[in-house]
Amino acid sequence: MDRRRTLQTLLVAPLVAAGGCAEFGPGYAAGDTPRAGPIRWTEGRRRTALVLGSGGPRGFAHVGVLKALEAAGLEPALVVGASAGAIVGALYSARLPAVEIEQRALDVGVSQMADPALLQPNRMIGRALQNYVNDAVGARTVEQLPRRFCAVAAPVGTPSVTAFTAGNTGAAVRASAALPSLFLPTRIGNVDYEDGDMVSPVPIRVARALGAERVVAIDVSAFLEDTPDRAAESWRRRDAERRAIIDAEARDADLLLRIRLPYYAGMSREYRENVIRLAFAQTQAAMTSAAALLG
Repeated sequence: MDRRRTLQTLLVAPLVAAGGCAEFGPGYAAGDTPRAGPIRWTEGRRRTALVLGSGGPRGFAHVGVLKALEAAGLEPALVVGASAGAIVGALYSARLPAVEIEQRALDVGVSQMADPALLQPNRMIGRALQNYVNDAVGARTVEQLPRRFCAVAAPVGTPSVTAFTAGNTGAAVRASAALPSLFLPTRIGNVDYEDGDMVSPVPIRVARALGAERVVAIDVSAFLEDTPDRAAESWRRRDAERRAIIDAEARDADLLLRIRLPYYAGMSREYRENVIRLAFAQTQAAMTSAAALLG
């Protein structure tokens, strides 16, 4: 028995050193536990919100949107992000220049996010993502970011979402991006959270509930009419369900900008460069409408 335990220790130790130990503890002080609540709008500024939706690798397109807005001198008062949109939105809310966010998006590798759970090695813990975001934003909490920010996540097993407006930024983003097929749920307090992609992929109503008077929302999900004939039926159902949810929330947006991207997503540098370029061009084409709302 002792020999077997010794062998198990030798096999597990490298995984723990590589990030497996991140399964234990939240990684932040109790006072920095992410929480929901009202935001403090800047006095004298129009209450404008930019909503960045979920989309997995398609979310790299949000970088192109930010590049176009920055080039036009447009700056929302609030950024609301879901999943991939929360990752990009957190960096933007920390006032990282769009060109730096783009470079980070092109350089980030799977190894920087790979922290497989010891008991479920096919799932990531998410602590690596949490640490990555906290490092990028200078270890500032959500309420300390220079732009108002909110990360949206879904309590596991419920049809509702939680809007994290304070607390540890990386943990809030981690919860928002915890796609069930890839990540373990993120425990915050006594609640497990996951990506709310099938609850509110583009959380426009969250922005309104927080007091936004003008809402520009970015949707990077697939166009149903672009679905290839060979696409799996499960994908078709998922896309149709997501589209119905987004269309229902779109009524509460002043502008919903749907970025048209290739149907199949990827992680290659070429793919990232392409979707950033496409989003930049499409946002520029809609700049007159966006400027009237965010200017």
